[in-house]
This record gives sequence, structure tokens and C-alpha cells, in this order.
Amino acid sequence: MIVADGMGGHSGGEVASSTAVNAVANHLLNAMPWVKTKDTAAPPRVSAPGVRSELSTAILTGEQIVIAEGANAGMPNMGTTLTMAFLLCPFVYVAHVGDTRCYLLESGRLRCLTTDHNLAQKFVEASPRPVAPPEQLQHILWNALGAGSEQAVPEVSKFEINPGAVLMVCSDGLNKHVPDETIQSVVASPQSCAQRARQLVDLANAAGGTDNITVIVAEVQC
Repeated sequence: MIVADGMGGHSGGEVASSTAVNAVANHLLNAMPWVKTKDTAAPPRVSAPGVRSELSTAILTGEQIVIAEGANAGMPNMGTTLTMAFLLCPFVYVAHVGDTRCYLLESGRLRCLTTDHNLAQKFVEASPRPVAPPEQLQHILWNALGAGSEQAVPEVSKFEINPGAVLMVCSDGLNKHVPDETIQSVVASPQSCAQRARQLVDLANAAGGTDNITVIVAEVQC
């Protein structure tokens, strides 16, 4: 599951996000040997070797291609966020750059598996008490693919999950308008994954829809 949210104007953001998704997906499908392995036994309760480093490499490879495409298209400042959930039962690896998010619903409880790579999050972390960050800081990323910034710093985490859990990856166009309590209610509903994603997009649009809204919902069946 991969979501990228582009930056650099409408055309630049669209090119950056689609380029990054294609580059990362191609790397995962062609460069990671365990993807092609078919095991007939039950999934092991241990990590496959090198997953974290390969996911980081996939993101950095995507960044190099985004930068090259931007230079060729005369858009050197185009860039994108990217968040992906890579399932190797019973684990999910979440690799992340920017402020797109990955959520996990288990036992009726929703939790966010990613940390926003923007100045708003740094503001919250630096405060000695709970505080609402200035809204303008939410739009300033310190970590992204391309965008004329320093090299991306992929954040890769591993979580153990159970069959029946639900994963959701989304752009910040969803969570800036729809609170986590509402997201939890929709993701936990007995609709199809497509219907849940559609409802979340509709809710974000009804609440203002000031940014691109992309949502992927998937049930885990190990």
C-alpha cells in the first residue's frame, strides 16, 4: 500500500507523486528477493532479513528518480511525501517520509503508526505541555522526496498485526479535516474497504476539502 502526496504546483506535484509511487513499487517487485518466494508453511514469527534497509533503499531510489524527472521537466522544486505499508505476515513494515499517514485498526481501536515530518510535529514535541501548533507549521515539511531539500530520511518501523486488522494509508487531506474518532468509526464499520475509503473522502470534502484526499483501506488476511 503506497500513498504519495505531491508538491510543486499541480503539474509538478502530480508528476512527483506518480513517479515516486512507480519507482518504489518497481523496486519492491524486482529488487527484494523474498517477494518472489512462495512458502507453503505457516509464516515465520521472525523478520525477513534486510527488509528495513531495502524499504529505505526503495524510497531513496524513488527520490533520485523524482529529482531527475524534475530536472528534465524544468521543475527542480517538485517533490512528494510517501508512506507505504509492506505486509509480511505476521508483521507490517511502515516506511515513511513526510506527512502522509498509516493507521492500524485492531480490536476496535485506531492508532497512527507514523509521525508527521513537519514543523507542527516538532513544535508539539518541543513543548513541555500539550499544545496546538500554529496551523501554518503543518504545511512546512522537513522531510520529503525531492522538493529541492536535503536527501530524504526514511523512517521505517515494524509492527506485529493479527488477522482481521485493518490498515489505512492516507494523505493529509483526510486527517486535516476528519478527526481520528470519526476515522476510527468509519474504518471499523462493516462496509467493504472501497466503501470505507469512499466515505472518508466524502467526509473530508464535506468538511472543506482544501487539499488532495487519497485513502487506501485494506483488511489483513494472513
